Amino acid sequence: MNPLLQVRDLHVHFDTPQGVVRANAGVTLDVIEGESVGIMGESGCGKTVLFLSILRLQQPGRIVAGKVVFDERDITLLPEADVERIRGRDIALVPQNHATALNPAYTMRDQLAEVVAVRESDGRLATVLGRRATSLDGVYLDEVRDVFRDLGFTEERLLNRLLQSYPHELSGGMRQRVLIAMALLAKPRVLIADEPTTALDRATRAQSLGVLRQLNDRLTMLVVSHDLDAIRKTCGRVAVMYAGRIVEEGPTSDVLANPLHPYSRLLIAAQERTRGVPLPEVFTDTSDLIHVPSGCSFHRACPQMITRCVEVEPTMHDCDGVSVACHLYEGRL
Repeated sequence: MNPLLQVRDLHVHFDTPQGVVRANAGVTLDVIEGESVGIMGESGCGKTVLFLSILRLQQPGRIVAGKVVFDERDITLLPEADVERIRGRDIALVPQNHATALNPAYTMRDQLAEVVAVRESDGRLATVLGRRATSLDGVYLDEVRDVFRDLGFTEERLLNRLLQSYPHELSGGMRQRVLIAMALLAKPRVLIADEPTTALDRATRAQSLGVLRQLNDRLTMLVVSHDLDAIRKTCGRVAVMYAGRIVEEGPTSDVLANPLHPYSRLLIAAQERTRGVPLPEVFTDTSDLIHVPSGCSFHRACPQMITRCVEVEPTMHDCDGVSVACHLYEGRL
């Protein structure tokens, strides 16, 4: 089965006064239609740049090598007009910062109507700006009702109140549901959820994860998060990123229960830490994406470093269905 979405040896650079930041340094990932894949790692590991590059929104970053193939078309080579037709309609994004993702000057009804207008046109926002958007009534209003019913809004009164509200009048969890509804109204084939549990209280967080679980059977999903629980509850497969590369990938249950890469073990241990029990010693703070060391990018912090780690960059090795980029597993099946 051909993957719906393929990322192949993707390299994305940012030019800064301090030097070139290698935000993605050879990312390779396959996403099969209908599955949910988690991307996890510490802040600054390249998760955000990866999904922005899939949407070709990585500017001012440059895609210097590799490709992103969606439905057998390389997005990195398409004209911008063609990418605009894919962005939102075929690949939709639920952004992390729900407080700023919505327009404060328009009601939810107006903003949902704009999504429908873009979908019903050629997929370009420019075609609906400057003229009256599609009216949110009739069949379109019924469609909105169906979407919000799936998200837990079963009372007509509450939905009408929501549609008349401005973003500042809604809670964080309500704004996030509106963003999910916007994405679903576009009828995408792939949904990208960026840090879906960030800045949410415990109850709202549980509701958001429940919504994402409901979408598992309907959409292909990428869930980008450093939250172990979010990945565990929403994704069948997970890829762990460090210093712009995927260092481990496999079934979520296998990777989280028995992480193979030393970095994966530290990352998971940090979230599952028992109060009073110290973490294993790490010899450096963060990865340097400008002055990238030779060999394995994690070797300076790795408690299991061997001489080969300093000299040779590891390739992916298959270990019982889990792929890991680590010299410790060379020759192991």
